[in-house]
Amino acid sequence: MTVSTIRIIALCGLLSLFGCSEQEQAKQPEAATAEPAATTSPFVVAFSAEQQKVSGIELGSIQNHSLSARVPANGQLQLPPQNIASINPLMGGVVRSIPVKEGDYVQKGKVLATIQNPELIKLQEEYLTTRNQLRFAEQDYERQRTLNEEQVGSRKRFEQSESDVKVQRARLQALQTHLTAMGVSPKNVEAGRITSTLSITAPISGYVQGIDVNMGSYAQPGQQMFQLVDNSHLHLELNVFEKDFGKMEKGQKVLFTLPNVASEPLEAEVFALGKAFEGDSRMVMVHAELENNKNAKLLPGMYVNAQILAGRQELPSLPEEAVVRYKGKHYVFVKEGPSTFRMEEVETGVAEEGFTEVRPIKELPQDAQVVTKGAYYILAEKMKSEVAED
Repeated sequence: MTVSTIRIIALCGLLSLFGCSEQEQAKQPEAATAEPAATTSPFVVAFSAEQQKVSGIELGSIQNHSLSARVPANGQLQLPPQNIASINPLMGGVVRSIPVKEGDYVQKGKVLATIQNPELIKLQEEYLTTRNQLRFAEQDYERQRTLNEEQVGSRKRFEQSESDVKVQRARLQALQTHLTAMGVSPKNVEAGRITSTLSITAPISGYVQGIDVNMGSYAQPGQQMFQLVDNSHLHLELNVFEKDFGKMEKGQKVLFTLPNVASEPLEAEVFALGKAFEGDSRMVMVHAELENNKNAKLLPGMYVNAQILAGRQELPSLPEEAVVRYKGKHYVFVKEGPSTFRMEEVETGVAEEGFTEVRPIKELPQDAQVVTKGAYYILAEKMKSEVAED
């Protein structure tokens, strides 16, 4: 073998070794970046083993827990009829005073307005006249009774005097009731205190919601002058679908919120169930009484979103701290690799006793390991990386 031949063989060997070395170097970066490549997804968060240890990350799985089943319902805040009063005069008259204004709280019996009508004087005169006629009829009756007992007087005259007494008593009682209903004291009339002014008073305690008269206007009998509302007994009128109505019972707790008001859920209790469908819909009315109603911002007619707690069921759930809120949606973190976690969107339901019902939007593997403790640390890491990118 010549020297040149040996040199060629050696050169080929060196080239072969150099080619192998380049292939190995090309493979090594690919292997080293295999896991970080997964973090290019906006829903995958890199969280090192050291960070997991410091943050106290714990893993678990979605399991069934006994939680209260909730039936969704929509409705309105309403008042029972006995807590709304429309006030109108029994006798017409000119409005002389209005000592209240809209929004005022008034106690039962408070004077809301006074009206004046000369016809009221005639009614009081008639009352006094009838009272005197009764007194005369009673005296005549006593005389006729004495004569009848002594068999001196006419039996017919005695019976006539007895009838006159009954007629005058009935008439006086009717006039007395009429005056009392209009707020005029018969005793004041008997004492000679005649008035042409009628007081319109509040039949219930509540807020003045509407005033439909003004000074100098003529209030007609049967025409509404004021409306009062007592909000202390607001209740919910909720529409429940036919398929859910079988779950309803008196005494069930209701959690409700106002769509246009950001606040913690308020509570009520079911006290009555409807007995027929509402109109042409396949919905039934459920009535619930508010508990500890001291919220002055609740008004009749407000719309509400409610959930009726209808018994307990075994529902898929996670600890409350396992569910995080991000950009208006709820997520959980599922472990993908030693230092990566994927955000999975879930729908939430019942939340009580430290657990929250969860329903993953996308089905998870049966052996999926979900972060049950420390999820907010991973979310914070994601948001920190987003800020750094910006």
